[in-house]
Amino acid sequence: MPRRPQLTEAQTAALFDPPTDRRDLVRHYTLSAGDLALVRACRGDHNRLGFALMLGYLRHPGRPLRIGECPPAALVAFLAEQVDVLPGCIEEYLAAPRTCRRHAAEAQERLGLRPFGPRPAAALATWLLPLAIEDDRLAHLAGLVLEECRRRRIAIPSPSALERLCAEVRHRARREVHRRLAEGLSAEQRQGLDALTDRRPDSGQSWLTWLRQMPEAARPTAMLGLIERLAHVRKIGVDAARGHRVHQARLAQLAREAGRTTVQHLAGLERQRRHATLVAVALDLGAGLTDQAIDLFDRLVGTMFRKAEGRHARAFQADGRAINDKVRLYAKVGPP
Repeated sequence: MPRRPQLTEAQTAALFDPPTDRRDLVRHYTLSAGDLALVRACRGDHNRLGFALMLGYLRHPGRPLRIGECPPAALVAFLAEQVDVLPGCIEEYLAAPRTCRRHAAEAQERLGLRPFGPRPAAALATWLLPLAIEDDRLAHLAGLVLEECRRRRIAIPSPSALERLCAEVRHRARREVHRRLAEGLSAEQRQGLDALTDRRPDSGQSWLTWLRQMPEAARPTAMLGLIERLAHVRKIGVDAARGHRVHQARLAQLAREAGRTTVQHLAGLERQRRHATLVAVALDLGAGLTDQAIDLFDRLVGTMFRKAEGRHARAFQADGRAINDKVRLYAKVGPP
């Protein structure tokens, strides 16, 4: 398996830190009558505010307040107002880690949260796989997992455990995408795809590099070049319906990734991944060359019409001068 990708600090903060916007505070941290009854059962203002804070953290983002963590002032003030204590008393609570751990367990039981372990992780991975086949961005997958943890009432995992889960599912999703795109290819189709990375006999560049060099000048010779390239791609025999086996965003992503790498790197990929990537490239090239040909045809026709209009205007102008000369001549020779 390739090196596990990592979430950035900003992405981790967005996933694991509580919000501070007033609307989000009201949405996630408004205490119910039952919550307030539990809070008031605690001894001391600092413990009442601390337990309310622990309840809030376990609801959203879905984890307990960490030992040594400094909660946002806006959140502390919002909860202190509901509990009717001073926000500053939270400092005394944060200095008592044993009480924090006990409150975390009590609040988790109160909310009915299950711990994140091997069985929930396996169930989440199975649930996430179809979604990762469509979009495998790590931050996107991580956000989906956390939302599903809240829906299933599971305490969210640590950032490292979340990264590990998403990276493993992402790897499985990519393998599945490669399998779907490459499955059922004939020997001739595989040979044609592999030949794209070979060098052309009349030049030092590969067939793939040549196919990507789409002519842009609006000339008939450019159209011939596009038709030649399109015929070469279609000769491979990859049906456009094969591209519908996966989400179109994933297909486009494969083609973009291939465009950012060298032909030599593509040729060195593992067999199934190489063929799947080249299928995406061939389909992308076929669509791109077709669009280019249509656009070039429109430009050529437009150029032809503009030239015809110019010839007509020049002829009309010349005929107009001749007609005027004849009219003046008839005026001279006619009766007075």
